[in-house]
Amino acid sequence: MKPKYLFPPLAVCVLLSACAHQGKPAPAIEHETSKVISHTPSSTKEIVETRAASLLEFSSDFNDLGLEAQKKELALILQKIADHHDEIQQKARAALIYAHPGSRLRDALKAQPLLEELAREKRLSKEERTIISLLKDNAAEISKLNQRIREEQKRSDDNQQKADALQQKLDELKKIERTMMQKSLKDPGRSSSK
Repeated sequence: MKPKYLFPPLAVCVLLSACAHQGKPAPAIEHETSKVISHTPSSTKEIVETRAASLLEFSSDFNDLGLEAQKKELALILQKIADHHDEIQQKARAALIYAHPGSRLRDALKAQPLLEELAREKRLSKEERTIISLLKDNAAEISKLNQRIREEQKRSDDNQQKADALQQKLDELKKIERTMMQKSLKDPGRSSSK
């Protein structure tokens, strides 16, 4: 058989073999309230990677929502936590809602206890622990900054009260001075006799 007739069937076989050995496509993970996961991970590592990716995708999707949609999403998540207290995925999402800088429902005081609880959780993957750790550090820093702001505001209020008191005393002194000037103008002999 001539080589020119052998090449096309051989090329077809190589291409078919390459297609047959290709891995499964990556799972299409979407926000659980809007779309369904199209592929179920087969290994524990895939499940862990899927959960971490799911948390990041949730964060991105959540920040794109309007205020009312964010409130509804938070209410759904809090209901799921109330129904199943041991649900770490929902707790992670709630913590993310409260701690993420792009969230309209940001509240560092509500985020911190959830993040503390999640930081102690043994079932989190390395990626999820990293995300939680970053959120926890961020929430702690925000709390410190908010405390400093409150202290500065209190100092500012105290200074304003002192300034107002001093202004009132100054106004009273000016009033006394005007009264004395008016009396001296009415009774010129009294001031000259002294």
